[in-house]
Amino acid sequence: PISMSALAARMIDDDAVLIAKGVVRHQVFDPSEYSKSAASNPTSPGPITSFLPSLGLLSIKEVSPFNQSLEDNEYAYYKNLLEDKDTPEMKKFITQVLSSCTPLLLEHFVNSIDEIKLDDVFCISYNSSQHDSRCAKHQDPSDITVNICLERTEDLGGSQIMFYGTKQLKSSTSSSTPSTPSTPTEEEVFLVDTRLGCCTIHYGAHPHETSVLTSGERTNIVLTFVYADQNKSGASRT
Repeated sequence: PISMSALAARMIDDDAVLIAKGVVRHQVFDPSEYSKSAASNPTSPGPITSFLPSLGLLSIKEVSPFNQSLEDNEYAYYKNLLEDKDTPEMKKFITQVLSSCTPLLLEHFVNSIDEIKLDDVFCISYNSSQHDSRCAKHQDPSDITVNICLERTEDLGGSQIMFYGTKQLKSSTSSSTPSTPSTPTEEEVFLVDTRLGCCTIHYGAHPHETSVLTSGERTNIVLTFVYADQNKSGASRT
């Protein structure tokens, strides 16, 4: 079912407005480099547009003995990729993402990229055959989250990221030293669309959820970062 929060939420497409609310959107991969193929989910009639083939990452959606029991179409597909981070394909992917996002991380979140370290990498995929395609309101177990959409069908409906309240970014403060992210200043709810090849960067403590997918499918890879200084990190959240 669609929540009342989702019904009340407004879509924000203006990147400057998103930054003022604590969310940075950034195009990591050139849309002209994606490939099209038939949708992997037979319930999605539209063609799927994906960066996974060109990145050599098609295997992230393969069902393994470890996750086979989870593939009952009850919830979104999830696969942890942290153990794969040193494979050539994943190492190249992470390097590309960090290279592209570092200027924004420095502008809006940290003074030095050495302040943070990669803590987790995982894939999450939603499709219309899943009984529950919503990811309920939560905070991430991270200090900073980078969430990249790498695959989506043309008929994708819903499945936006819904944020609660405003988080102040480093770039929005007068101090040159970023403070620990504050509690959201208001409970306004807003939506951010999942654009192909695009990422959203936000504090892990910024409450958010994934709205119900009404048609099609999409696949994202999420990179989570924590402060190297454990005294500064607030990543132990649920």
